[in-house]
Amino acid sequence: MRSAAQAPRRRPDLLPYIMVAPALLVIGAFSLLPTLYGVLVSVYRVEFVQLLTFVGVRNYVDVLTDPAFWNSVRVSVTFTSCSVALTFVAGFGLALLGNQQLRFRSAFRTITLLPWVTSYVVTYLIFRWILNADFGLLNAALVQGFGLPRVNWLGQPALALAALVVVDVWRAAPYAMVLLLAGLQGIPHELYEAAAIDGATRVRSFFGVTLPLMRPTILLLLVLLTIIDFNVVVAMLVLTGGGPGNATEAMSLRMYNEAFTYARMGPASAIAMIIFAANLVLTGVYIRLLRSEHYS
Repeated sequence: MRSAAQAPRRRPDLLPYIMVAPALLVIGAFSLLPTLYGVLVSVYRVEFVQLLTFVGVRNYVDVLTDPAFWNSVRVSVTFTSCSVALTFVAGFGLALLGNQQLRFRSAFRTITLLPWVTSYVVTYLIFRWILNADFGLLNAALVQGFGLPRVNWLGQPALALAALVVVDVWRAAPYAMVLLLAGLQGIPHELYEAAAIDGATRVRSFFGVTLPLMRPTILLLLVLLTIIDFNVVVAMLVLTGGGPGNATEAMSLRMYNEAFTYARMGPASAIAMIIFAANLVLTGVYIRLLRSEHYS
């Protein structure tokens, strides 16, 4: 006989799973299935969209022994490192300003967000006009305002990559500001008051209170920026096309060229899987760091 103190077993509630199922189906159809198909294509010789011959890891071997691929890795690492570092610094500065009791704080935040909400293609087309060597706005200012010679900003390897970094920082800094500003506003003001009572200066409060409490937000931002910049393709496609030469051809643009310029879908899918693996590693590093921060 069942004990009176024993609670009856509850039947599982299927309603939450039923409500979530449509969203999971959409995510699977537009994210998981293309990824699985990309894995399949990466081990086949493909003609247009037809899988012809199973080649195993041959596409990966071809990619990893191609000097152009390793050049794209170098470009991706250089671009991502510089862009993430400068975007973080610029975003943190904007967040600190936006967190102050400014008279026009709302207007400041709104104006600052404009680069982020503007269409990517429109932004890059505007900057391509600004940086044009012949009739660009920047060269016009240098020549007419300071008497300096014209500079081919997008025609020299080092300058072209630097220009891409500057444009990316201008576009992404507002995004960094939003995340960091949310983290700053989550810090209790009483902690700053306690630090001031103990004699801490604003600089010491920043390093002793702000940065430690902002660490999870900073880690999340750095990982998101790294993944975004590591996969960037539109900026390079619109501004430089990967040139001059292959000086600004990052991994994502190399993948695009393999697929749509050279019609080599197998190697393109192999590069896509390598990029996907790199993103997984970055996400794993972030989760590990976040867990260590949580339990420390």
